[in-house]
Amino acid sequence: MAELASGKVMIGHKLRRLRTTLKLSQSDMAAELGISASYLNLLENNARPVTVPILFRLGQTYDVDLRDISEDDSARLTAHLSEVLADPVLEGFSMSRRDIHQLANQHPNAANAFLSLHRAYEAMREAARSGDQISQQSRAPRPLDAVRRILESQANHFPEIEESAEGFLSTLQTQNSGDNLLQSGAKPAMLIAYLEQNYGVKTRIMPQSVMGSVLREFDMHRGRLLLSESLKEPQRIFQIITQIAQLGFRDVVDTVIDKVARSQDEETQTLLRMALFSYFAGAVMMPYSGFVAAARELRHDIDALGNRFTATFEQVCHRLTSLNRPSDRGIPFFFLRVDEAGYISKRLSAGGIEFARQGGACGRWVPHKAFRSPGHILTQGSTLEQGQKLLTIACTHRVQRTQPAHFGTPIYAIALGCDLKYAKDICYADNLGNLKAPALTPIGLGCRVCERQNCQHRGALPGGQHMRFDLSKRYSGLFDSMRS
Repeated sequence: MAELASGKVMIGHKLRRLRTTLKLSQSDMAAELGISASYLNLLENNARPVTVPILFRLGQTYDVDLRDISEDDSARLTAHLSEVLADPVLEGFSMSRRDIHQLANQHPNAANAFLSLHRAYEAMREAARSGDQISQQSRAPRPLDAVRRILESQANHFPEIEESAEGFLSTLQTQNSGDNLLQSGAKPAMLIAYLEQNYGVKTRIMPQSVMGSVLREFDMHRGRLLLSESLKEPQRIFQIITQIAQLGFRDVVDTVIDKVARSQDEETQTLLRMALFSYFAGAVMMPYSGFVAAARELRHDIDALGNRFTATFEQVCHRLTSLNRPSDRGIPFFFLRVDEAGYISKRLSAGGIEFARQGGACGRWVPHKAFRSPGHILTQGSTLEQGQKLLTIACTHRVQRTQPAHFGTPIYAIALGCDLKYAKDICYADNLGNLKAPALTPIGLGCRVCERQNCQHRGALPGGQHMRFDLSKRYSGLFDSMRS
């Protein structure tokens, strides 16, 4: 549930949407909640913050998930608006962080309309540069952005796939008496045998010189699953389960896609289908109940979880972001993967923490410091401009090399984080000392959308600001002399 202690959680648009869905007038809903119509009107217009008693009445009266309705999602809009307003084309329309937050908080529909308009403008700008025709499809979000939004809208949790994964493990356990697979996950030999017995597909480990950059290939005509020798055991397990999902659980995945992405284009649906097959693999490797119990027992020690469930650091981090079963929720983690050049190849916002599409490149933030200490897990307490306090852990992660040795091995920084209020349940926070008053590093979502002054790590001006030149002064940072 959102942090209610501050008394500043605004859910007006959610309250209005609920009332509209139920086809109630303000006076009718007010009567059912035991408050005045004028007070409900203030709540709907975000002139008053929601209180705990009102939230409980909403839950008891309308059977809604309190965690969902109390989550202040204005952070998402604020981050996206900040990024759009940093576009040079809007340079003359500078807005303060407070103004942006107020727009997102009090007028979310207008904010979303503005974002949609800017996306259409971006599509037209790109089409003009390339000489392409403007179409409805070109105005749609790019597949990567669209899939990320879908995953975030579902809290990266898909009950149908979780249920199918548990059913598959039960079947596998029946065929292989012994371990409780719903607690420990499937073993490689079991999976290889299942694939051959049920689908006539044999698994072969192939030389990397033959596979090249391909890690997994299904040879349908010869009934073979080819895996690159560059894959480590957890990665081989993951790829075998992914193939099983494609052969035996396509209907389940298609049902989910029909529910959450029916209006999306073919490319987006294909990419989402790949993501959901991977989700199934993660759910089989790290079964929900057993994994969430182990995460609590081990206080989210990622290495220990990886050892217990035969999973890589990145696989464990991914799975931790999906523990959103209403009856047994885990910590709402966000996830980030950054390469050595600072490019963010994966991101998943959660727990009210929203990253701008081009954001995340803050030199103060620990994911970008992980490359200085390869293989070591770093911990950081930080605070965003809006006051959100974060706990972030980061560690480098080497992926399989498929090119000549002198090209080097790709290294990523994997970051997992959450609201600082969950720090007591995470072993890596123990070195922060006093959690009631920890030393926090002020960070931003990227220089173009961050208005912090006197930052030695700044690499670009925030949108709407300019340099001030003064020959009588020499600042420590190039962008210290800013003016709005």
